[in-house]
Amino acid sequence: MRLEKLKLYSLLSVALLISSGPAIAANIPAITKEFPAINPTHVGLLTTIPSLFVILGVLSGNRLELWIGKKKTILIGLVLVFFSGIFPALKHDIFSLLFLSRCFFGLGIGLFNRLIIQMISDLYQNDPGKRAKVIGMESSFEGLGGICLTLLVGQLLKISWHTSFFVYAIALPIFLALFFFIPYDKKQLEKSNAEQKITISDSSNDKRSYRLVIGLGILLFVIVTIFINYNIQITPLILEKNIGNATNGSNMIAFIGLGAFIAGFVFGKVFQLLKDYTIPASLLLLGVFMYVTTISESIFLTTLCSMVIGFSFRSIMPYLLNTFTQQTAKIAKLGTTFVLVAYNIGATLSPYEGAVFSQLLHVNSVQSLIFANSIFILLIAIFGLGVVFVKGKRSNGQSFEAEKN
Repeated sequence: MRLEKLKLYSLLSVALLISSGPAIAANIPAITKEFPAINPTHVGLLTTIPSLFVILGVLSGNRLELWIGKKKTILIGLVLVFFSGIFPALKHDIFSLLFLSRCFFGLGIGLFNRLIIQMISDLYQNDPGKRAKVIGMESSFEGLGGICLTLLVGQLLKISWHTSFFVYAIALPIFLALFFFIPYDKKQLEKSNAEQKITISDSSNDKRSYRLVIGLGILLFVIVTIFINYNIQITPLILEKNIGNATNGSNMIAFIGLGAFIAGFVFGKVFQLLKDYTIPASLLLLGVFMYVTTISESIFLTTLCSMVIGFSFRSIMPYLLNTFTQQTAKIAKLGTTFVLVAYNIGATLSPYEGAVFSQLLHVNSVQSLIFANSIFILLIAIFGLGVVFVKGKRSNGQSFEAEKN
């Protein structure tokens, strides 16, 4: 039992690094000052460029896994994150090298991003309830890592901007934990229950599964762009409404993270309760509370809304990953890859979502933009509830017919 816990927490510790790319955002003003000849927009890319290379890492990891296995691929990713992460702390006088190190950082995260979910699925393939709970915990650890490393960067920033990059040294103990406590291949990981392994045949259902993967990937892309844009626009919103200051806006972003963290830990119970209604119910909650922020005149209420918005969004990602891990190996791999690629493209393009909506709907205020986004999310939620309801009725009808015959 103790060994199982060590395996579990070694895997979950890797998730602490997944959302750590933007942790150095507070460094941007100091780096801009350090390199006055560099366009400030290019300096700002230091926080977002890892997302693009995460996509490359996810795609490369699929191939690398076939050659050397999951564990070695994750270890290579951790080595890349460690060295590229702390590089700016050691060599910080050439911007091109600084930029390149952030690219390799994203590549490293991409190598293990998907594989953590796959290894969790391997560990709990015969216990769907436990698997859903642990995938939710993985999501929580992502949020926890983002929050803790951001706070630590803030403290190290008091010394110097480049010293703060030492936060990524956390990749070293994570590497050691994974190296010592996780078996090298899938057979070792599953040897305790190999005889009971449930095999799902690769059948004509794959066509339907491909459509599901594409549909959910596109849905996630849309949701991510709107959610990340909310993170960007919440501070301008409270300034526009004159109900708070930039510090309040920063606190709200922290509460979004807190909501996401809570969502991961209770996902197992939420999934058991809502099942296929998880996504539409989460979107309904997201849309309603996003709308409330546009009419709120209270910092307390807006902060509470932000926490619920973080909770709602982070209930969606674990559901998608858990859904795909229940499919055939091929669909599981394709699904998790497609979801992670859609997520990172959405996160990268999210700043442009506001510009597109503003142009299409002729809105000229932050409040109007968030209002439009909330209505769009609510429409998707209502459509989703209808689809799940019809699907459920159809399944019940088919079950009744089968029993009758």
